[in-house]
Amino acid sequence: MTITSKPLVERNMCGANFKFSKPEIKAIVTTVGRRAISFMESAESMGLSEKEALRLAKTLSLNTRHVVSGNQTTTDLCFESAMNILATLNLDAKSVDALIMVTQSPDYASPSSANNLQHRLGLSERCMAFDMRLGCSGFVYGLSVAYSLVESGLERVLLCVGDVASRLVKADDHSIAPIMGDAGSAILIDSGKKDSFFQLYSDGSGERALYIPNSGVRYNEFDKDLPCYIKMDGAQVFNFTLQRVPSMLSEVLTFSNFTKDDIDYFILHQPNKYILNSIQKICEIPDIKFPKDTQSIYGNQNSASIPGTISGFLSHVFERRQIRSIFAGFGIGLSWGACMIQTDKIYCPPTVLQKE
Repeated sequence: MTITSKPLVERNMCGANFKFSKPEIKAIVTTVGRRAISFMESAESMGLSEKEALRLAKTLSLNTRHVVSGNQTTTDLCFESAMNILATLNLDAKSVDALIMVTQSPDYASPSSANNLQHRLGLSERCMAFDMRLGCSGFVYGLSVAYSLVESGLERVLLCVGDVASRLVKADDHSIAPIMGDAGSAILIDSGKKDSFFQLYSDGSGERALYIPNSGVRYNEFDKDLPCYIKMDGAQVFNFTLQRVPSMLSEVLTFSNFTKDDIDYFILHQPNKYILNSIQKICEIPDIKFPKDTQSIYGNQNSASIPGTISGFLSHVFERRQIRSIFAGFGIGLSWGACMIQTDKIYCPPTVLQKE
């Protein structure tokens, strides 16, 4: 293969802007944990009264979430999604040039989970494989890297994204446990002829708005006694989202030279319906273009929530016609990013339950 070098990044006040002309998404498959947990049925075990549970269910639109069983991991979910693509499209596993794995719940701190998947999927030893440790913005970030590789000369990249977030929260923590679901998506990116536009941002000053203390090698006095579970400052995350996301959506439209009317769907990370309703209201986006039920049915799928929303609610549309979408991820980091993507009759089956 030939790798060419060309400038891809434009620097301005709107963050890192990328424009690509070659890469195209050809397939999206999302696999979720097989076990469905009802919020109302589990509320008592979290110490919630019926009144408190009903209030939370209404405010955040909590219903069910899908989680894995036993020792199943993110790589297991992504493996099933990737194998679905390779088998259904009758692709030679050796034709994949790169595998990117985006997750906050790898099998091990080291080595990379991407190497595990490279071996299990039967990809070539000439296939590059690496992890990216990102969460809510991870799909957009990972897609930008996959697109960069194809723009530079690779023919085929497999992007795997997801988390078993149920393992990252304390089971009786009613502030966050009822939100989290488990999912793993695989996205196939090939060389094509579609223009796409990306904007990426980060602000590490807010890293403790949403983080997992004592999960690495740093131990500070202020968090040394905290358990190794996700800790969230809900108010800070909410304020960050409303301050950053609406303006980002406006800016990526300007950068791509499109208007809201030109976009078929605005598919955002799905933290909860309250946040999504707030963004939608500010941006004045009609319901038909703004899916927002993923977290209510599957749970917050972290980096898999954008492809998971497509699989869960828009698969028939993406399979049948050309679609112009805005994808936007935002959260832990703090990091956020958006892109304008065009797809044309991709392979995109409805959400798959993990095999037993």
